[in-house]
Amino acid sequence: MKIRYLGHSCVEIVGKHHILIDPDFTRYPLPDVEYICVSHAHKDHIGKVAQVPTGIVLASRDVCDIALNMGVPSSRLQPVTAGECIDDIEILPGFSVVKDPVYFIVSLLFRFKIPDPGGTPLSFLIHDDADLLHIGDAHQFSPEIHPDILCLPWRTSPIGPKKYKSVVIEMAKRMEAQYILPIHYDLNGTEANPNELIPRIDSVILYGENWHTFENKELMEN
Repeated sequence: MKIRYLGHSCVEIVGKHHILIDPDFTRYPLPDVEYICVSHAHKDHIGKVAQVPTGIVLASRDVCDIALNMGVPSSRLQPVTAGECIDDIEILPGFSVVKDPVYFIVSLLFRFKIPDPGGTPLSFLIHDDADLLHIGDAHQFSPEIHPDILCLPWRTSPIGPKKYKSVVIEMAKRMEAQYILPIHYDLNGTEANPNELIPRIDSVILYGENWHTFENKELMEN
């Protein structure tokens, strides 16, 4: 199994299946994607879904409707709900902020626009040589799950950035993931440095744009 970060919230996994999560990538994935998992429908998570020519889209029904309007054929859309399992992809509740009034206000004040419809959020737990959890851009997560790899949204919030990062760190510590893949740190206006994680958590931080390979839960870096 190998994984890599493709920008914004996008993660590519090649293992038992070729999976793309949150396809608003800044670097293109490999061809022949089998599954595209979408945590919610904000543009920085779903924005390039129609540019991926293959793969079944797994998302909430309302998010699938948005993908359909973006040009994804209905034959490639598979609405899912928390509790389902598709091959080795376990569908979990999502906690990304999609309807919070604070998010609406922040978008108006700092982005000068009404936020995109977010749909019903989901999270995804990928079972492979190592278990990988992707929670979108959520800073909280209720289920008691301890993945091997946590895709951790690390960013500088425009409101209370220190408190926000502390909340994210506490969430990550509770999950006790051995490895953390920082995501979402390169989004314009909320950039953050993943190196900030080093003194604050004991997990191994997976850096950069390169592939990270796992065999039987062990990291096999090149």
